[in-house]
Amino acid sequence: MRRNSIFTKRWVKGSAVLVATAATLVFASPQQAIATPLKGVDSATVSQSASNVVDIDFADGIKGRITFLEDGIFRYNVDPKGEFSEYATPRSKSHTAKIQAQPDTSDTYSKPSATVVDKGDAIEITGGKATVVLDKATGKMSIKSGDRVVVSESASLDLDKKGTVQTLAKEKSENFFGGGTQNGRFLHTNQTIAISNTNNWTDGGVASPNPFYWTSDGYGVLRNTFAEGSYDFGSTDSSTVTTSHSENEFDAYYFVATNGRFERGNRDAAGLLQGDRQSGTAARVRFLPGSP
Repeated sequence: MRRNSIFTKRWVKGSAVLVATAATLVFASPQQAIATPLKGVDSATVSQSASNVVDIDFADGIKGRITFLEDGIFRYNVDPKGEFSEYATPRSKSHTAKIQAQPDTSDTYSKPSATVVDKGDAIEITGGKATVVLDKATGKMSIKSGDRVVVSESASLDLDKKGTVQTLAKEKSENFFGGGTQNGRFLHTNQTIAISNTNNWTDGGVASPNPFYWTSDGYGVLRNTFAEGSYDFGSTDSSTVTTSHSENEFDAYYFVATNGRFERGNRDAAGLLQGDRQSGTAARVRFLPGSP
């Protein structure tokens, strides 16, 4: 597997277990932003400079961007400032850590071309086998793999002064994993986990958090941020997943299994999450402050 990958894998008793290395998560200071949920979508257009990038205009002048990297892998960024920084900003300039192993413009990615279709009450944005659907009236986002809805927001993305909150629909049988070193915890279904370093190695403590989670329903989310966060996987409401970070920008990479399951050997997002050695785009998460 190539060295410049986002994820590595470890096989345990025939199952793929995502191993995201995290020593210390360095948190960025919260920033001021527009205190409102998204209110709708005005337009979406394929960028003239890159065919795999789609620029989005939400209501109230809020800007968004979708960048397709592979078949089933894309970045969804909503930035009220419209800056769309390539990398997340650590608290200190002396910290050189980066979430991604390479920039979105890297030739490592195949960058499938995007298409935008106006469906009347929604806008469908497709790259490869993944389709992002934006509801025009509410700005709510959903993701389809073929005809199957893999992810759907049950409330509009909220860019509040205290942070950014995404609320997703949760399936009854769906299970959740990830978040880095959550001591004594592996399965997070119906639990809330902290994406913050508590420097506590006892049961329930968090020593090496990662802003990444994946589910048994065939998708994973990597938030491109060093800000503190909290992921509620059905603890407050068994029908919803609520993830938040103390910053006023939403920036996340989505990994979608095009067949709805994570199976070894697939040359798609499932294979990448499992570290498919045959895939030239498999990657690992970097969270080590000071790493190149």
